[in-house]
Amino acid sequence: MATSQHYNTATRQHRNTATSQHGNTAVYRQKWLANGLLILLGLRITSYFTLFPDSVAMTQLVKTVLRVILTGVAFMWLNQLKQKFPKYRVEYQNSTPLLLYCAYLILGIISIFWTSSVRYTMLQLSMIIEALVFAWFYIQLVAFYNKVSDNHTRFSWLFGVSTMWICIAFMLGLFFDPDTYYRQTHGGEVSRLGGYIINPNELGMLAVLGAVMAYTEFRNAAFKMTQMWVLIASVAVLLLTQSRSSLGAFLIVTGIYVFMSGNRKLILGSIVGAVFALPILVRTIILKQGDVEEVMSMTGRLPFWEDLIMYGFTKEPLLGYGFMRISYSDKFDSIHSYAAGMTHNTFIQVLLNLGLVGGFICMFQMIATGFVIGASKDSYHKVLAWLMLVPLIINSTTEFGIFGESNYGIQFYQFVVLFFVMKVINTEKKILA
Repeated sequence: MATSQHYNTATRQHRNTATSQHGNTAVYRQKWLANGLLILLGLRITSYFTLFPDSVAMTQLVKTVLRVILTGVAFMWLNQLKQKFPKYRVEYQNSTPLLLYCAYLILGIISIFWTSSVRYTMLQLSMIIEALVFAWFYIQLVAFYNKVSDNHTRFSWLFGVSTMWICIAFMLGLFFDPDTYYRQTHGGEVSRLGGYIINPNELGMLAVLGAVMAYTEFRNAAFKMTQMWVLIASVAVLLLTQSRSSLGAFLIVTGIYVFMSGNRKLILGSIVGAVFALPILVRTIILKQGDVEEVMSMTGRLPFWEDLIMYGFTKEPLLGYGFMRISYSDKFDSIHSYAAGMTHNTFIQVLLNLGLVGGFICMFQMIATGFVIGASKDSYHKVLAWLMLVPLIINSTTEFGIFGESNYGIQFYQFVVLFFVMKVINTEKKILA
């Protein structure tokens, strides 16, 4: 009896913690590490929220400490895996998009010599560079663990489940503390989820990315109820944010997924559903209070962008006002619209803060990223990257964006770039080959 118990215990330990062999490929599946990767990503996303709306200093302190700790944990876990599996190593490829991204950051560092605010430029640079360091370690960690565990925790699963819990937290917050989690607009007539915690449009973008992860999982794994809950939570939060741009992104990625499925019944059902749903969505979300003029001017953004180009960009066209600066003062005073410290468009933001030089670097960086994704033979990351770029690019035209002030959209874009830079290989198999 004792021998039997000892055998069963040893078998469980072998399955859960030891390294078994399937051919020459090690299978190392650790539930605690998979959950750790999930928590790590969830906390990283949370670190971009305003956790203490009543205290800017406390919010900044917690954000800084939390992000540094998370980056350190990712670094340590990666090193532990590398030491445990010395026959595996990371190879680097498709470096052009990453090098151009670094060139953009280097130009930002150099802009300290002409920026209109050294303190603000250095603050933004430090946050974005730290985000890149975290992305560097985290994407390597996920790739390394998936290599030795036979694809145990796909990035889409990690991101999707993390987003689901965050969406649930926002809906619970809305129930218990609506004054904090709801933002009143249009004279108090419209309530939008996000409140003082995060810009509703940014939260809407996260919800769309959650839907992207659910769709990716549906394509690459057997149907599981968890992913259906990811999709339901994401759609619920998206609708509560009343974000027009995010709604458009969701409809596009859903259309792409449906047509990629090749399921005629699903395609037909989606078309019929869209015919009935679109009029309701247009009336309740797109035309808030029936204000067509507001929609046509993109909530005042179009005249603001026109003034930025006409009266801001023309003053410093070559090198701009310095990294993340759009004026000589803290805010640009628009003649025909509002005053703001950011452009609400990541591409105009680059032109204003780093001029034509920065604009061309970012343009070539995005082109290089597109070429790398298009040429990739990794179908999983290829589809995932294209779908992720839809909400990221749409959000970039109306909010902070992938080259704007520090936000998690930048972090997600860094993930996309690094998907194709790192590849984990088994050096033993390479030698045998």
